[in-house]
Amino acid sequence: MKLTLLQYTQSILSSLQSDEVNSISDTTESLQVAEILRATYFNIIARAGLPEHQQLIQLEPSLDVTTPVLMYIPDGIGKIEWIKYFNNNTLPNVDSSGFQHDLNVDITSTSSVGDIPPPGYQYVINLPLEHFLNMTSSFNPDNSNVASFTFEDNSNNYPGNFTFYYKTNKQPQYCTILSNHYVVFDGFDSEVDSTLQGSKTQAFGSVVPYWSMVDSFIPNIDEEQVPLFLNEAKSLAFYELKQTLHQKAEQEAKRQWSSLQKDKAKSSAPSYFDQLPNFGRYARSNFSGLSYFKLRGWDRS
Repeated sequence: MKLTLLQYTQSILSSLQSDEVNSISDTTESLQVAEILRATYFNIIARAGLPEHQQLIQLEPSLDVTTPVLMYIPDGIGKIEWIKYFNNNTLPNVDSSGFQHDLNVDITSTSSVGDIPPPGYQYVINLPLEHFLNMTSSFNPDNSNVASFTFEDNSNNYPGNFTFYYKTNKQPQYCTILSNHYVVFDGFDSEVDSTLQGSKTQAFGSVVPYWSMVDSFIPNIDEEQVPLFLNEAKSLAFYELKQTLHQKAEQEAKRQWSSLQKDKAKSSAPSYFDQLPNFGRYARSNFSGLSYFKLRGWDRS
């Protein structure tokens, strides 16, 4: 069962054999315990990477026609795992991977539309800044489908203006993240939108957990992590307030850390082990007859 901040505080004060309280602000010691709980909470979050703090998010658009390929990571997002952008598949002679090819005039046109991929979200590859700049700098500004904008960055109180090139007739295929806040894309379809749209983005990342110093606040952790949180906080409280160790709390916390990695997610498919990079090599013949899920080990129980 999840507990409120007041209930956590009362439990730790009871172990400390301190006075009973009806609010975290009743005594100086109860406020100290509440601060210890807050520090413990963020320590666990930083160390464990709990899945309850991961979710689908949307980027924020610039909505400025002078910076159409510039977007922003919303405040409160700690990490971006991947980004997708909606592909309308309206561009001529462009396949679903974003590759643009020349038109072969020797081929007789047909009325079939079965080869046109349906609209849908398409991955945008996040490149390191150097690689992204090397690619976009190769765009020829004399071409009618190439434009540029001036990126103004004042991060770390060190201002600078930089020119970025982009294409105006392509699906966003690559991007780079600057200062953990700005996202610059390599192009957009100016026939569909005047700028990249936040509603067409789909990203997955981790949010920065929220904390509130009020009695009714419930820390955002699963019920399985409550014993770990309580025992870690209890151990720290005994050390800081009584300059002694709580051997049982230390022991229980170690046990909880051991089971956390396999139990922190409600779903086990794919497991955290299966999500690790696979540096092995399959022979080409091994791929025949194997499903997409089996190759990734997602069929394991």
